[in-house]
Amino acid sequence: MFGAASCLPATAETTTAAKHDPKPATTVRLVSKSKVDITQLAPADEYFGPLKLSELGINNTIRDLGRRYDVNHDSFEQTLTSAELAERSIREWEHKYPHDTQLPRSIYFLQRLYTKVLYQPSRDRAHATALWLFNDFKSSPQAKQLKKTLAAEHLAPLPVPTPRPTEQPALQPSPEAPSQPPSVPGGSAPPSVPAASAPPVAVPTASALP
Repeated sequence: MFGAASCLPATAETTTAAKHDPKPATTVRLVSKSKVDITQLAPADEYFGPLKLSELGINNTIRDLGRRYDVNHDSFEQTLTSAELAERSIREWEHKYPHDTQLPRSIYFLQRLYTKVLYQPSRDRAHATALWLFNDFKSSPQAKQLKKTLAAEHLAPLPVPTPRPTEQPALQPSPEAPSQPPSVPGGSAPPSVPAASAPPVAVPTASALP
């Protein structure tokens, strides 16, 4: 019976109900995004710079350097040296893929790391990196965000460097001057002392012999 009933044609009542269904099927539309030429993007397995960092490796390195500096501000010189190596990776990346849309993001992260380090050479690198981002990627969201950040940012004062103690040179013993006879007033040399002469030896004469 149920099989037969399922084969019956739809009546006018069921057709009308279907037309007035309050929950029609939802139509999914795919939003088209701007086309990006994949040849302009760096492959995920390509490595740049002296540290051979990929795009992901560059961002991870910058993040880890910032975290380590947060817990140890005495590592400012080492942090700056490592950040400069990461910068060389980004510059090589830009040289090969100048239109990669991920470049502004990495440059932005690098600029914030340089700004964080309380060290004048690092502050100088932060200024140069900001100009780099503004010149090469001025239309990027990161460049616009950095301009707003710099306009409202109050940098922490740099600590006064502690003078390092200088090593005192070891005192060298002066060479001994050769002994000289005492000087005599008037510049004349002291009188020489005659050598003691041996007493004369008496020689017996012939008349004194037995």
